[in-house]
Amino acid sequence: MNATGSGRPRDPRIDADVLAATRALLVEVGFDQLSVRAVASRAGVSRAAIARRWESKAQLVLDAVLGVTPDLTPFEGADRAGWIHWVVTGSSALFRQPEVREAVPGLLATLREHDQLRGALWRNFAGPAAALFPGSAVPEAGDPDTARALLVLGAGAALFLSLIAPEEDTPQMRAKVLEILLPVAAVSD
Repeated sequence: MNATGSGRPRDPRIDADVLAATRALLVEVGFDQLSVRAVASRAGVSRAAIARRWESKAQLVLDAVLGVTPDLTPFEGADRAGWIHWVVTGSSALFRQPEVREAVPGLLATLREHDQLRGALWRNFAGPAAALFPGSAVPEAGDPDTARALLVLGAGAALFLSLIAPEEDTPQMRAKVLEILLPVAAVSD
């Protein structure tokens, strides 16, 4: 359904086709060569249909590689160790996807110049995940700053490994990152 609720409802098939075309083109041509025109052609829609849904190429790419909303189901009901484990393993799996690997360098350059989009990305993805970090009677272990810091450390390690040190992006390295971060989970309630 469209954002305003007025007019004709949007066809969700168009959204799905555009996002799939974006992911495929990212792998084929990369972020820099990706164009809304090429996405529209691949998806069989007009550029106007894309422009009505996404304000920029960066927003389109973010939705294509991250989803419109974060999948929080792995965090639901998790204890602190499970929450930290999912941050590390989920981030690693995300950044190893071919379309994400192609998108990230261009997105990082674009986000550097777009404070509003960068802020929205952090709020929309880190905020909900941090809110699901299991609390604690020990304030420093259950506060939102701890959760956000763990997100930065876990996702940051995954990003660094995928872009800068892919030869180090091994199950053993991911296990070592978890070994370093998991003591936060050991703080008793």
